[in-house]
Amino acid sequence: MAKKLIVLAGPDEGRVFPLGTEPSLFGRSRATEGYLTDPHVSRVHCQVIPENDRYVVIDFDSGSGTFVNGREITDRHVLQSGDLIRIGATHMQFVVEGDQASPPHAVKSPTDWTSALVGQTIAHYRISAPLARGKMGYLFHAQDTRNETAVALKVLHSDFGQDERKVQRFIEAMKAVMPLSHPHLLKIFGAGKTGKHCWVATEYIAGDSLSAVIGRIEKGRKLDWKGVTRVGIYLARALEFAHGKNLIHENVTPQNIIVGKLPQNTKLTDLMLALATEEDPTTPISAAGVPSESLPYMSPERTDGPSATVDGRTDIYSLAATLYAMLTGKPPFQGTSVDELIEKIRLDGPHHFHAFQIQVPQELEKLLRRCLAKRPQDRPGSAADLRKELEQIAQMHNIPV
Repeated sequence: MAKKLIVLAGPDEGRVFPLGTEPSLFGRSRATEGYLTDPHVSRVHCQVIPENDRYVVIDFDSGSGTFVNGREITDRHVLQSGDLIRIGATHMQFVVEGDQASPPHAVKSPTDWTSALVGQTIAHYRISAPLARGKMGYLFHAQDTRNETAVALKVLHSDFGQDERKVQRFIEAMKAVMPLSHPHLLKIFGAGKTGKHCWVATEYIAGDSLSAVIGRIEKGRKLDWKGVTRVGIYLARALEFAHGKNLIHENVTPQNIIVGKLPQNTKLTDLMLALATEEDPTTPISAAGVPSESLPYMSPERTDGPSATVDGRTDIYSLAATLYAMLTGKPPFQGTSVDELIEKIRLDGPHHFHAFQIQVPQELEKLLRRCLAKRPQDRPGSAADLRKELEQIAQMHNIPV
Protein backbone atom coordinates (compact mmCIF):
# COMPACT_ATOMS: atom_id res chain seq x y z
CA MET A 1 0.00 0.00 0.00
CA ALA A 2 1.30 3.46 -0.93
CA LYS A 3 2.34 5.79 1.88
CA LYS A 4 2.42 9.57 1.74
CA LEU A 5 2.46 12.75 3.80
CA ILE A 6 -0.35 15.21 3.14
CA VAL A 7 -0.01 18.84 4.23
CA LEU A 8 -3.23 19.66 6.10
CA ALA A 9 -2.34 23.20 7.13
CA GLY A 10 0.38 25.79 6.62
CA PRO A 11 1.68 27.76 3.64
CA ASP A 12 1.96 24.55 1.58
CA GLU A 13 -1.53 23.25 2.40
CA GLY A 14 -2.71 20.63 -0.09
CA ARG A 15 0.72 19.37 -1.15
CA VAL A 16 1.28 15.62 -1.14
CA PHE A 17 4.69 13.98 -0.61
CA PRO A 18 4.80 10.31 -1.68
CA LEU A 19 7.14 8.21 0.46
CA GLY A 20 9.33 5.70 -1.36
CA THR A 21 12.24 3.41 -0.62
CA GLU A 22 14.73 6.23 0.03
CA PRO A 23 14.94 8.56 3.06
CA SER A 24 13.21 11.95 2.64
CA LEU A 25 14.42 15.18 4.22
CA PHE A 26 11.87 17.90 5.00
CA GLY A 27 12.79 21.54 5.45
CA ARG A 28 13.11 25.01 4.03
CA SER A 29 16.13 24.15 1.89
CA ARG A 30 15.38 23.57 -1.78
CA ALA A 31 17.83 20.68 -1.61
CA THR A 32 15.43 18.67 0.56
CA GLU A 33 13.00 16.18 -0.96
CA GLY A 34 10.21 17.71 1.11
CA TYR A 35 10.85 21.40 0.36
CA LEU A 36 8.46 23.63 2.33
CA THR A 37 7.96 27.40 2.12
CA ASP A 38 7.01 27.66 5.80
CA PRO A 39 9.42 30.22 7.37
CA HIS A 40 8.93 28.52 10.77
CA VAL A 41 10.61 25.38 9.45
CA SER A 42 14.39 24.91 9.76
CA ARG A 43 16.43 24.55 6.58
CA VAL A 44 16.69 20.82 7.22
CA HIS A 45 14.05 20.07 9.83
CA CYS A 46 13.35 16.32 9.96
CA GLN A 47 13.82 13.08 8.08
CA VAL A 48 11.43 10.25 7.23
CA ILE A 49 13.24 6.93 6.81
CA PRO A 50 11.82 3.67 5.42
CA GLU A 51 12.54 0.63 7.60
CA ASN A 52 11.22 -2.63 6.16
CA ASP A 53 7.47 -2.00 5.78
CA ARG A 54 7.27 0.98 8.10
CA TYR A 55 8.45 4.60 8.22
CA VAL A 56 10.30 6.38 11.01
CA VAL A 57 10.46 10.14 11.54
CA ILE A 58 13.56 11.67 13.15
CA ASP A 59 14.12 15.31 14.11
CA PHE A 60 17.19 16.73 12.39
CA ASP A 61 18.31 18.95 15.27
CA SER A 62 15.74 21.54 14.19
CA GLY A 63 15.28 24.90 15.87
CA SER A 64 11.68 24.34 17.01
CA GLY A 65 11.35 20.57 17.21
CA THR A 66 9.27 17.90 15.46
CA PHE A 67 5.94 16.91 16.99
CA VAL A 68 3.86 13.77 16.39
CA ASN A 69 0.27 13.82 17.67
CA GLY A 70 1.12 16.86 19.78
CA ARG A 71 4.20 15.42 21.51
CA GLU A 72 7.75 16.46 20.68
CA ILE A 73 9.87 13.51 19.60
CA THR A 74 13.24 13.24 21.30
CA ASP A 75 14.63 10.26 19.41
CA ARG A 76 12.64 8.50 16.66
CA HIS A 77 9.00 7.75 16.13
CA VAL A 78 7.52 4.88 14.12
CA LEU A 79 4.65 6.35 12.11
CA GLN A 80 1.19 4.85 12.28
CA SER A 81 -1.52 5.52 9.71
CA GLY A 82 -3.28 8.78 10.61
CA ASP A 83 -0.42 10.23 12.69
CA LEU A 84 -0.26 14.04 12.66
CA ILE A 85 3.19 15.60 12.27
CA ARG A 86 3.85 19.27 13.01
CA ILE A 87 7.04 21.07 12.03
CA GLY A 88 6.99 24.83 12.34
CA ALA A 89 3.49 25.95 11.35
CA THR A 90 3.08 23.05 8.92
CA HIS A 91 0.75 20.20 9.85
CA MET A 92 1.07 16.95 7.89
CA GLN A 93 -0.69 13.62 8.11
CA PHE A 94 0.85 10.21 7.46
CA VAL A 95 -1.58 8.32 5.24
CA VAL A 96 -1.55 4.71 4.12
CA GLU A 97 -3.74 4.38 1.04
CA GLY A 98 -6.42 1.75 1.40
CA ASP A 99 -6.07 1.61 5.18
CA GLN A 100 -9.57 1.82 6.64
CA ALA A 101 -8.10 3.23 9.85
CA SER A 102 -6.97 6.35 8.06
CA PRO A 103 -9.43 9.19 8.64
CA PRO A 104 -11.01 10.14 5.29
CA HIS A 105 -9.98 13.80 5.47
CA ALA A 106 -10.79 15.65 2.29
CA VAL A 107 -7.57 17.44 1.45
CA LYS A 108 -7.94 20.28 -0.98
CA SER A 109 -5.50 20.72 -3.80
CA PRO A 110 -3.80 24.09 -4.12
CA THR A 111 -6.46 26.45 -5.41
CA ASP A 112 -6.35 27.60 -9.01
CA TRP A 113 -7.87 31.02 -8.36
CA THR A 114 -4.67 32.40 -6.84
CA SER A 115 -2.58 31.68 -9.93
CA ALA A 116 -5.40 32.98 -12.12
CA LEU A 117 -5.26 36.35 -10.32
CA VAL A 118 -1.53 36.88 -10.92
CA GLY A 119 -1.16 39.49 -13.66
CA GLN A 120 -4.77 40.62 -13.28
CA THR A 121 -5.93 44.01 -12.00
CA ILE A 122 -8.37 44.51 -9.14
CA ALA A 123 -9.62 48.09 -8.98
CA HIS A 124 -6.34 49.88 -9.88
CA TYR A 125 -4.04 47.31 -8.28
CA ARG A 126 -2.05 45.00 -10.57
CA ILE A 127 -1.38 41.66 -8.87
CA SER A 128 2.00 39.97 -8.94
CA ALA A 129 3.37 37.23 -6.68
CA PRO A 130 1.49 35.78 -3.70
CA LEU A 131 3.20 36.58 -0.39
CA ALA A 132 1.31 34.46 2.13
CA ARG A 133 -1.75 32.35 2.68
CA GLY A 134 -4.28 32.89 5.47
CA LYS A 135 -7.55 31.39 6.64
CA MET A 136 -9.60 33.94 4.72
CA GLY A 137 -7.59 34.18 1.49
CA TYR A 138 -4.22 35.19 0.09
CA LEU A 139 -1.90 38.15 0.44
CA PHE A 140 -0.33 39.33 -2.83
CA HIS A 141 2.38 41.75 -3.78
CA ALA A 142 0.79 44.32 -6.11
CA GLN A 143 1.36 47.70 -7.73
CA ASP A 144 -0.89 50.72 -7.69
CA THR A 145 -1.22 51.44 -11.43
CA ARG A 146 -1.84 55.13 -10.74
CA ASN A 147 1.67 55.73 -9.41
CA GLU A 148 3.42 52.31 -9.66
CA THR A 149 3.99 52.14 -5.90
CA ALA A 150 4.18 48.77 -4.20
CA VAL A 151 1.22 47.66 -2.07
CA ALA A 152 0.13 44.49 -0.31
CA LEU A 153 -3.24 43.23 -1.52
CA LYS A 154 -5.27 40.81 0.58
CA VAL A 155 -7.88 38.97 -1.51
CA LEU A 156 -10.55 36.95 0.30
CA HIS A 157 -11.97 33.65 -0.89
CA SER A 158 -14.84 34.00 -3.34
CA ASP A 159 -17.31 32.21 -1.04
CA PHE A 160 -17.03 35.12 1.40
CA GLY A 161 -18.15 37.52 -1.35
CA GLN A 162 -21.31 35.49 -1.96
CA ASP A 163 -22.85 36.53 1.35
CA GLU A 164 -24.15 40.07 0.96
CA ARG A 165 -24.52 40.55 4.71
CA LYS A 166 -20.86 39.67 5.23
CA VAL A 167 -19.79 41.90 2.34
CA GLN A 168 -21.65 44.87 3.78
CA ARG A 169 -20.17 44.24 7.23
CA PHE A 170 -16.71 44.04 5.67
CA ILE A 171 -17.12 47.31 3.75
CA GLU A 172 -18.43 49.20 6.79
CA ALA A 173 -15.52 47.97 8.93
CA MET A 174 -12.95 48.97 6.31
CA LYS A 175 -14.54 52.43 6.02
CA ALA A 176 -13.96 52.89 9.75
CA VAL A 177 -10.29 51.92 9.47
CA MET A 178 -9.22 53.60 6.22
CA PRO A 179 -8.98 57.17 7.60
CA LEU A 180 -6.69 56.10 10.45
CA SER A 181 -3.01 57.01 10.45
CA HIS A 182 -0.58 55.87 13.11
CA PRO A 183 3.13 54.98 12.85
CA HIS A 184 2.52 51.47 14.18
CA LEU A 185 -0.71 50.63 12.35
CA LEU A 186 -0.49 49.34 8.79
CA LYS A 187 -2.06 51.96 6.53
CA ILE A 188 -5.05 50.88 4.47
CA PHE A 189 -5.26 52.51 1.02
CA GLY A 190 -8.48 50.98 -0.20
CA ALA A 191 -10.97 48.14 0.11
CA GLY A 192 -13.98 46.84 -1.74
CA LYS A 193 -15.43 44.05 -3.81
CA THR A 194 -14.47 43.36 -7.42
CA GLY A 195 -16.11 40.45 -9.19
CA LYS A 196 -16.27 37.53 -6.76
CA HIS A 197 -13.61 38.78 -4.36
CA CYS A 198 -13.48 41.23 -1.48
CA TRP A 199 -10.07 42.83 -1.11
CA VAL A 200 -7.98 45.20 1.03
CA ALA A 201 -4.98 47.19 -0.23
CA THR A 202 -2.41 48.26 2.35
CA GLU A 203 1.06 49.75 2.46
CA TYR A 204 3.80 47.28 1.68
CA ILE A 205 6.47 46.86 4.37
CA ALA A 206 9.67 44.99 3.57
CA GLY A 207 9.98 42.74 6.58
CA ASP A 208 8.86 39.53 8.23
CA SER A 209 5.75 38.67 10.12
CA LEU A 210 6.45 38.34 13.81
CA SER A 211 5.20 34.78 13.45
CA ALA A 212 8.14 34.00 11.17
CA VAL A 213 10.57 35.66 13.60
CA ILE A 214 9.26 33.56 16.50
CA GLY A 215 9.36 30.45 14.32
CA ARG A 216 13.05 30.98 13.64
CA ILE A 217 14.05 31.27 17.29
CA GLU A 218 16.68 28.58 17.74
CA LYS A 219 16.74 26.53 20.92
CA GLY A 220 18.74 28.43 23.52
CA ARG A 221 18.84 31.60 21.41
CA LYS A 222 15.89 33.68 22.54
CA LEU A 223 15.12 37.27 21.63
CA ASP A 224 16.55 39.90 23.94
CA TRP A 225 13.94 41.03 26.46
CA LYS A 226 14.83 44.68 25.88
CA GLY A 227 13.93 44.41 22.20
CA VAL A 228 10.72 42.60 23.12
CA THR A 229 9.83 45.42 25.49
CA ARG A 230 10.36 47.99 22.72
CA VAL A 231 8.09 46.07 20.36
CA GLY A 232 5.50 45.82 23.15
CA ILE A 233 5.54 49.60 23.61
CA TYR A 234 5.04 50.25 19.89
CA LEU A 235 2.12 47.81 19.69
CA ALA A 236 0.56 49.14 22.89
CA ARG A 237 0.69 52.63 21.36
CA ALA A 238 -1.09 51.32 18.27
CA LEU A 239 -3.79 49.69 20.39
CA GLU A 240 -4.16 52.82 22.53
CA PHE A 241 -4.80 54.81 19.35
CA ALA A 242 -7.28 52.27 17.95
CA HIS A 243 -9.15 51.88 21.23
CA GLY A 244 -9.42 55.66 21.39
CA LYS A 245 -11.42 55.39 18.15
CA ASN A 246 -13.62 52.68 19.75
CA LEU A 247 -12.05 50.01 17.53
CA ILE A 248 -11.08 46.63 18.97
CA HIS A 249 -8.64 44.48 17.02
CA GLU A 250 -9.74 41.05 18.39
CA ASN A 251 -6.88 39.22 16.65
CA VAL A 252 -3.56 40.55 17.96
CA THR A 253 -1.27 37.67 17.05
CA PRO A 254 2.25 37.28 15.64
CA GLN A 255 0.68 36.59 12.22
CA ASN A 256 -0.78 40.11 12.25
CA ILE A 257 2.40 41.94 13.22
CA ILE A 258 5.10 42.98 10.76
CA VAL A 259 8.63 43.55 11.99
CA GLY A 260 10.61 45.82 9.70
CA LYS A 261 14.37 46.22 9.44
CA LEU A 262 14.28 48.53 12.45
CA PRO A 263 12.26 47.89 15.65
CA GLN A 264 10.45 51.21 15.24
CA ASN A 265 9.06 49.94 11.94
CA THR A 266 6.86 47.44 13.80
CA LYS A 267 3.33 47.49 12.38
CA LEU A 268 0.06 45.98 13.60
CA THR A 269 -2.05 44.75 10.68
CA ASP A 270 -5.62 43.66 10.01
CA LEU A 271 -7.34 46.03 12.42
CA MET A 272 -11.07 45.24 12.43
CA LEU A 273 -10.66 42.42 9.90
CA ALA A 274 -11.51 39.69 12.44
CA LEU A 275 -14.72 41.54 13.29
CA ALA A 276 -15.48 42.31 9.64
CA THR A 277 -15.12 38.68 8.56
CA GLU A 278 -16.62 37.24 11.76
CA GLU A 279 -13.51 35.12 12.12
CA ASP A 280 -13.97 32.38 14.71
CA PRO A 281 -10.63 31.45 16.34
CA THR A 282 -12.17 28.25 17.73
CA THR A 283 -12.73 26.77 14.26
CA PRO A 284 -10.25 23.92 13.63
CA ILE A 285 -8.01 24.18 10.57
CA SER A 286 -8.57 20.56 9.58
CA ALA A 287 -10.98 17.71 10.08
CA ALA A 288 -8.48 16.33 12.58
CA GLY A 289 -9.40 19.18 14.98
CA VAL A 290 -6.05 20.99 14.77
CA PRO A 291 -6.32 24.48 16.37
CA SER A 292 -5.78 27.57 14.26
CA GLU A 293 -2.55 29.55 14.62
CA SER A 294 -4.46 32.42 16.22
CA LEU A 295 -6.25 30.47 18.98
CA PRO A 296 -3.21 30.18 21.34
CA TYR A 297 -3.17 33.99 21.54
CA MET A 298 -6.87 34.47 22.27
CA SER A 299 -8.17 35.62 25.64
CA PRO A 300 -10.47 33.30 27.62
CA GLU A 301 -13.49 35.41 26.70
CA ARG A 302 -12.54 35.36 23.01
CA THR A 303 -12.69 31.55 23.02
CA ASP A 304 -16.48 31.84 23.16
CA GLY A 305 -16.35 32.44 19.40
CA PRO A 306 -17.27 35.40 17.18
CA SER A 307 -20.36 36.22 19.26
CA ALA A 308 -18.30 36.74 22.43
CA THR A 309 -18.65 40.06 24.24
CA VAL A 310 -15.20 41.63 24.42
CA ASP A 311 -13.57 45.01 24.98
CA GLY A 312 -10.07 46.43 24.69
CA ARG A 313 -8.78 44.17 27.45
CA THR A 314 -8.99 41.18 25.09
CA ASP A 315 -6.35 42.92 22.94
CA ILE A 316 -4.21 43.47 26.05
CA TYR A 317 -4.29 39.73 26.74
CA SER A 318 -3.38 38.87 23.15
CA LEU A 319 -0.52 41.36 23.07
CA ALA A 320 0.88 39.90 26.29
CA ALA A 321 0.57 36.37 24.86
CA THR A 322 2.49 37.57 21.80
CA LEU A 323 5.27 39.11 23.90
CA TYR A 324 5.41 35.89 25.93
CA ALA A 325 5.95 33.95 22.69
CA MET A 326 8.70 36.38 21.65
CA LEU A 327 10.52 35.61 24.89
CA THR A 328 9.95 31.84 25.05
CA GLY A 329 9.46 30.82 21.41
CA LYS A 330 5.92 29.56 22.09
CA PRO A 331 2.56 30.98 23.23
CA PRO A 332 1.50 30.65 26.88
CA PHE A 333 -0.70 27.64 26.15
CA GLN A 334 -0.60 24.90 23.54
CA GLY A 335 -2.82 21.94 22.72
CA THR A 336 -3.28 19.29 20.08
CA SER A 337 -7.01 19.94 19.72
CA VAL A 338 -9.28 22.96 19.97
CA ASP A 339 -11.01 21.65 23.10
CA GLU A 340 -7.73 20.89 24.87
CA LEU A 341 -6.28 24.29 24.05
CA ILE A 342 -9.41 26.19 25.10
CA GLU A 343 -9.45 24.35 28.43
CA LYS A 344 -5.84 25.39 29.08
CA ILE A 345 -6.52 29.02 28.11
CA ARG A 346 -9.49 29.15 30.48
CA LEU A 347 -8.06 27.23 33.44
CA ASP A 348 -4.23 26.98 33.40
CA GLY A 349 -1.61 29.51 34.34
CA PRO A 350 1.40 30.28 32.10
CA HIS A 351 4.79 28.86 33.05
CA HIS A 352 7.19 31.27 34.69
CA PHE A 353 10.09 32.41 32.53
CA HIS A 354 12.65 30.65 34.73
CA ALA A 355 11.12 27.35 33.54
CA PHE A 356 12.57 28.25 30.12
CA GLN A 357 15.87 29.43 31.66
CA ILE A 358 15.01 32.98 30.62
CA GLN A 359 16.00 35.97 32.71
CA VAL A 360 13.73 39.02 32.55
CA PRO A 361 13.16 41.78 35.10
CA GLN A 362 10.64 40.83 37.75
CA GLU A 363 8.50 43.85 36.95
CA LEU A 364 8.16 42.78 33.29
CA GLU A 365 7.15 39.22 34.18
CA LYS A 366 4.62 40.46 36.74
CA LEU A 367 3.12 42.83 34.17
CA LEU A 368 2.77 40.15 31.49
CA ARG A 369 1.22 37.69 33.93
CA ARG A 370 -1.27 40.35 35.00
CA CYS A 371 -2.14 40.98 31.35
CA LEU A 372 -2.74 37.23 30.97
CA ALA A 373 -5.24 37.13 33.82
CA LYS A 374 -8.32 35.02 33.15
CA ARG A 375 -10.74 37.78 34.17
CA PRO A 376 -10.60 41.02 32.12
CA GLN A 377 -11.01 43.10 35.28
CA ASP A 378 -7.74 41.69 36.64
CA ARG A 379 -5.74 42.99 33.65
CA PRO A 380 -4.53 46.57 33.10
CA GLY A 381 -7.59 48.67 32.52
CA SER A 382 -6.56 50.03 29.13
CA ALA A 383 -3.91 49.90 26.43
CA ALA A 384 -2.79 53.31 27.69
CA ASP A 385 -2.16 51.83 31.14
CA LEU A 386 -0.18 48.98 29.61
CA ARG A 387 1.83 51.38 27.46
CA LYS A 388 2.71 53.52 30.49
CA GLU A 389 3.89 50.52 32.52
CA LEU A 390 6.02 49.23 29.65
CA GLU A 391 7.53 52.69 29.16
CA GLN A 392 8.35 52.84 32.88
CA ILE A 393 10.21 49.53 32.59
CA ALA A 394 12.06 50.84 29.54
CA GLN A 395 13.03 54.00 31.40
CA MET A 396 14.26 52.00 34.43
CA HIS A 397 16.55 49.94 32.18
CA ASN A 398 17.64 52.71 29.77
CA ILE A 399 15.86 51.16 26.78
CA PRO A 400 15.51 53.72 23.96
CA VAL A 401 12.01 53.99 22.49
